[in-house]
Amino acid sequence: MTFEIEVPRAAPAGVTRPQLTSSDTELSKSGRRAIWASIISVLFLSQIAYNISAFPASTDLICYALVTAYLLMSGFASIGFLSLALFFVALIFACFGTLTATSSTSWTSLMLLFVLYAPFAIRLKGAPEGVHEYILSAYVSAATAIAGIAIVQIVLVNATKSSLLTNIYFNLPEAIRGAGHYTFVREGGGIIKPNGFFLRESADLSLVVALALIIEFRSRARLRTMGILTAGLLCSLSGSGLLAITAGLLLPRSLARVPLFVVSLVGLVLALYLLYSLNIPGLDLWFDRLSEFQTPNTSAYARFVAPMEMIGHSFDNGPLTTWFGNGAGSYLRDVQLYRMNYEVNDPTWAKLIYEYGLLGFGLIAAILLQRLYSSRLRVEICNFLVFSWISIGVVLKPSFALIVWLLTLVETPARRSRQRLPSQSG
Repeated sequence: MTFEIEVPRAAPAGVTRPQLTSSDTELSKSGRRAIWASIISVLFLSQIAYNISAFPASTDLICYALVTAYLLMSGFASIGFLSLALFFVALIFACFGTLTATSSTSWTSLMLLFVLYAPFAIRLKGAPEGVHEYILSAYVSAATAIAGIAIVQIVLVNATKSSLLTNIYFNLPEAIRGAGHYTFVREGGGIIKPNGFFLRESADLSLVVALALIIEFRSRARLRTMGILTAGLLCSLSGSGLLAITAGLLLPRSLARVPLFVVSLVGLVLALYLLYSLNIPGLDLWFDRLSEFQTPNTSAYARFVAPMEMIGHSFDNGPLTTWFGNGAGSYLRDVQLYRMNYEVNDPTWAKLIYEYGLLGFGLIAAILLQRLYSSRLRVEICNFLVFSWISIGVVLKPSFALIVWLLTLVETPARRSRQRLPSQSG
């Protein structure tokens, strides 16, 4: 079995599969299976795990490792030496910061971080445009199914109040439930928020369908698909996906577009203020959440305000922790040390700066940025993923790392090899 490209054959009768834009090449059967296994492990199976003490070896993490190994053994992997160099420098600095830390640290956390980001140096060599389009199409198809489930779920859960319908977690045998503490059920305005049943939280649903929506909007733009995704996004009652889409579309795609970005941002603020002033029924669910930025123990305060206080504590400890951090896994451990009597979230920017310092944050961010912006993904989608990665606590989530790795598997045409891969049957 290899991750090869082959001349397309007619699909069996009654079988529908995502269409490629390339007219003469497509992934082999084994390559398609690897892609679908990756996507399904993230969207449908991520809460199934083999727990090693308190560490969950989740399905998506195992799939990430297997697909990466499969690509390396296939002979069609290319190694990005810039990403590899950044990786090793970041690893050295992270080990130094953890060894010299005075906080309680975790080498398991450090190992997980670099296990997730080491494959970012690996790409599919010489892949045509059709491979990239197939990956995007497969993801949109799976996310559309999740959105459809969420639309049905919000009705059934709020009608029956059954915990069995709120999350697959409650239906799994305890032996294979992913370890960890999560808020599986959230309410907004008295409404139980859906999560697509297979995802952990409504915020996860929001990001999953928002990413599919921006991909679909910038590619095939099928109205029915975008309608289902939009409905799923709104049903989530979470602003995470909406903020990420806004960032993806408004962030400048080049320095020349910075003035347009400023004008668009001002226009967006004015439009939101106008909507707020009109007191339109139904929008209160969204605008009332702005008060959370000033209210401890609310989602916005925990995600944006409290982490700034943690960074302030870190910088107060001196230049060593400022540049090299307090050590891997120390962020949430030190929350108890500072005796904060309110919820504190761990967005990526805060976790990396606190644990690995400004140097570590810069290096790990550079690995992600190099991976994204050297790929075939449109800039708007790259902006979406960067904003999501920085602002939400996904840095140690195998699901996020795997999706980013998969979507960026094919390099931009200017950098990728143009030689045609051998054609073999699947």
